[in-house]
Amino acid sequence: MADYEVGYGKPPKSRRFQPGVSGNPKGRPKRKPLALAETIEKVLNAKIEYRERGQTRFASAQELSIKMLVDRAVSGDLEAAEIVLKIRERAERYGDAGVEQIEISDWLPDYPGQSGEQKAQDLKASRNDDTQSAP
Repeated sequence: MADYEVGYGKPPKSRRFQPGVSGNPKGRPKRKPLALAETIEKVLNAKIEYRERGQTRFASAQELSIKMLVDRAVSGDLEAAEIVLKIRERAERYGDAGVEQIEISDWLPDYPGQSGEQKAQDLKASRNDDTQSAP
């Protein structure tokens, strides 16, 4: 006979967790930390309320930062003007840093036997022709 009563919340000694063995071996999964770039992008894209000429408006932190830089540049701050021009040049050269690659699936060939690689090359060639013929 057992030296204690077996029942609800009192399992037999043979069924108890052994020392060093968890009742939840996998446990709660660890939270994946956000990458720094994602965090910065979230903050810059968050809408902020501001007042302009007595009216309440909303804009992203990124828009407001650039607007403030342009205002400083227009008022004569040469350093702000230089920064605005550098940002513009970089944006024109590299585009938006947040642009993702587009994957096309289930495409229709232009002619029988055309592969995906051939279609991509044809599209690239036609885009190059359009940009070269533009004035």
